[in-house]
Amino acid sequence: MRSCSVHTVSRGVHRARSPKNLRNNRFDPMKTDVVVPEMLASVVPPSDTFNPSTDSLHAAMRPIILLAQCFGMFPVCGINKPDASYLRFSWYNPKIFYAVSIIVGTFVLTITNIQRLVTSGINSTKMTTFVFFLTTLITAVMFIRLAMHWPCLMLTWEKLEREFTSRYRRISKTSLATRFKIVTFVVMVLAFGEHSAAVLAGYTSALECATQRGDADVAGVYFISQFPQIFTKLSYSLWKGIVIETINILSTFSWNFVDLFLILISMALTDQFKQLNSRLFLIRGKAMPEWWWAEARSDYNQLATLTRRLDTHISGIVLMSFAIDLYFICMQLLFSFNPIRGSVRKIYFCYSFGFLLARTTTVSLHAASIHDESRLPAPILYSVTSSGYNNEVSRFLTQVTTDNISLTGMKFFSITRGLVLTVAGTIVTYELVLVQFNSVQQMDQMNITNACEVR
Repeated sequence: MRSCSVHTVSRGVHRARSPKNLRNNRFDPMKTDVVVPEMLASVVPPSDTFNPSTDSLHAAMRPIILLAQCFGMFPVCGINKPDASYLRFSWYNPKIFYAVSIIVGTFVLTITNIQRLVTSGINSTKMTTFVFFLTTLITAVMFIRLAMHWPCLMLTWEKLEREFTSRYRRISKTSLATRFKIVTFVVMVLAFGEHSAAVLAGYTSALECATQRGDADVAGVYFISQFPQIFTKLSYSLWKGIVIETINILSTFSWNFVDLFLILISMALTDQFKQLNSRLFLIRGKAMPEWWWAEARSDYNQLATLTRRLDTHISGIVLMSFAIDLYFICMQLLFSFNPIRGSVRKIYFCYSFGFLLARTTTVSLHAASIHDESRLPAPILYSVTSSGYNNEVSRFLTQVTTDNISLTGMKFFSITRGLVLTVAGTIVTYELVLVQFNSVQQMDQMNITNACEVR
């Protein structure tokens, strides 16, 4: 079990929060736009008492992490406990052994793909398969690393949620856990449909090949054609095909879960900023005492610190997500220039490409919303009247306008709305390069008429 401290995110100025210090502030109770301390509770009604077993991010993430652990990811212990203090990471538990066994299987498939590239040459299809298994292998290792830090991160997050509940109202009638379940259900159903379409397209090709050969074992033809990197080295048997297909399914889930996780964690962090912003919008144009602004600035600083701490742990996952999605979008566009035989394959290609685009866009917009919400206090601070302007407002405004609060990809880029256009431009640029360098390969693909030919 890893020990951690939740004092990384400090409360800042404690004395300035108390109304007893008003005699030291320049505050005129005769102003008509002044909100006196006794009115603050009515101006911003707080939420109900915080219950970590139902209201925390730990509770909202519980079913999602349990789902991930069914596929060998996120091996954290204590997920079913009522609060984050029970979370722990241990190398000696069945979840770790399950996750490591899947990593070993993925590693074997990655090595066999490398051998195939070396012995039979490189093309876009072989390279795409290799990249898929390599990135899922790296992703699985990254989530084990995140699981090691997850208990400390959740303790810090839960501490902030507990403090915010006493001051901020709930911004949505739908709980965070309910929204998480809805998003997870939609993404997983679409991912299941995408993988089912891929299996159906592969089965269609295997059926055509088996018909040409007069082979009654369609399943054997399917497994051999889908995993040539294995069955060119080993003899085929049904149990081997099932094991490899299982690893393939787990890898596919891992690929989809990366984007799902980033969407959910971005939603949770954005909600925290929205709570602060909703309180600020309610006092827009009013002259608040200095202690009130000190408290608001301290809360904003807590969120900024939490964002940086979160980014420290998941920036590698962010970079991997954008790299994988960008690569596969370029490959899908490249494959679109090749003739696609059969209506089943055309439907699969269109569905897969559309799902990939939608998932990438959703990740980008949800992650960018953190940066958007962090900038919203600026107009409110600009509108503070001269009678209510003080040092705390000035410090708050300086931090909002100069601090870049956002998730990053290993500090290489920050996720903002402008990044979406940058990624789109990058896709167009690299697609033109790929088309030029793969013109010969495209001619070879057009000449393929044998359904049994493995590419």
